[in-house]
Amino acid sequence: MINQDFLERVEPYEKWRNIVFALCFMHSIVYERRKFGPLGFCIPYEFNASDLEASLTFIENHMTQSSNSSMQISWTAIRYMVCEVQYGGRITDDLDREMFATYGAIWLTEKVFSDQTFHFNPASEYDYHIPDCPEFSKYAEFIKDLPPRDSPSIFGLNNTADLTFRLQESQKMLDTLIDTMPKQSGGSGGKTKEEEVKEKLESELIKALPENFVELDYKEKLSGMPTPKGLDPNKNVPLNVFLRQEIEQF
Repeated sequence: MINQDFLERVEPYEKWRNIVFALCFMHSIVYERRKFGPLGFCIPYEFNASDLEASLTFIENHMTQSSNSSMQISWTAIRYMVCEVQYGGRITDDLDREMFATYGAIWLTEKVFSDQTFHFNPASEYDYHIPDCPEFSKYAEFIKDLPPRDSPSIFGLNNTADLTFRLQESQKMLDTLIDTMPKQSGGSGGKTKEEEVKEKLESELIKALPENFVELDYKEKLSGMPTPKGLDPNKNVPLNVFLRQEIEQF
């Protein structure tokens, strides 16, 4: 969705780039916040790229019109369209709506145009800020250097929320591993599941398979099939061709 051309759509470019980064950052935060379960959102919402795209389109049009009319950008309108209409259209819980509006009130403001002073959360362990780089590749490098482990404070949560999430994630992984492990059978003389399956294949299933098709045999039978009325018997019948291909694949 975002590339070099996109970063040069609206003038002044530096302001447009900053607000694009801020909105993309907010999108990633509210999207990832869902992993905390009820601690993140009262209800898990299906935020997706279409919400981000629609919000960016509105801001692009708004900034263009404001520039053409020599008017100031209306952050109130931007916050309303992003937090109440685009993303907010999915939100049904009042507390979730209030929390989302708080993100907008802090991150969608005139302050995002100040490269040196704006920080998404000054109290966070890592300095999440908007980089000052005109090239898309530089933004990509900056994002790759972000910490692999998300700081819970950038979500507005504490370490307890992160600990709860990671314990649940670890437990889910262990449960999945246990469920996929071979089960010992009590009535099979200590045989593993794999041994039981192999024995069943050899003793029952393989013996029950029919003989392979003999190429000359099925082609001869196909050529002797009657031609439906209205079709030239000297030409290949479509259904017969289809049947032959299916038999070959089978």
